[in-house]
Amino acid sequence: MRAIAVLGALVVAATGVAVTGTSASAAPKCWTGKWKVTSAQAQIRADGLEFDLRGGKDIKLTLAKNGKATYNFSGSKPLTGKGKVQGVPTQATLTLVKTLRMNNTITGSGKGKVTGKRKSASGDAVLTVKAGLLTQRHSVAKAVRTGGDQGVVPRAAQYTCTAKKLTIRQTVKDGSGYSKTVWQLRRA
Repeated sequence: MRAIAVLGALVVAATGVAVTGTSASAAPKCWTGKWKVTSAQAQIRADGLEFDLRGGKDIKLTLAKNGKATYNFSGSKPLTGKGKVQGVPTQATLTLVKTLRMNNTITGSGKGKVTGKRKSASGDAVLTVKAGLLTQRHSVAKAVRTGGDQGVVPRAAQYTCTAKKLTIRQTVKDGSGYSKTVWQLRRA
């Protein structure tokens, strides 16, 4: 049971990467505007947990030049994965609904670093994790604010951006564990 709870907390890592801006400038940055996830993948490794996830298509993300991000998870595809929890083969489905808002900082325009301000997370977004007969629900904003984000908030993410495509890569190391995420988005 505890391992599945850890999966729920760690899986938030695979649910999104907040990206927004530095101080406003005259010219809009490449990453400002409306985006939609085309694919996301995550690899999560921690004590007693090995999990790989894919999915998240159609998560909507709006990035304002003032540093605010709004995620609309409703209508998006779930993330599905398989792996081992305490050595037991496990499959899971993670479904996100509703909205998450937060402030962030980003360097550069076409390429740079992303840093999220986790204490600013708000909204009614809910992550539902189903693994076997177990179902858990988590407030995404609360998890981010209390440090249980496990990678949702960029800590040292790298991004590249073109007029139509945004790619975000991040590796988060926590103790002996880590999560690696790669997000592909297109302009909506």
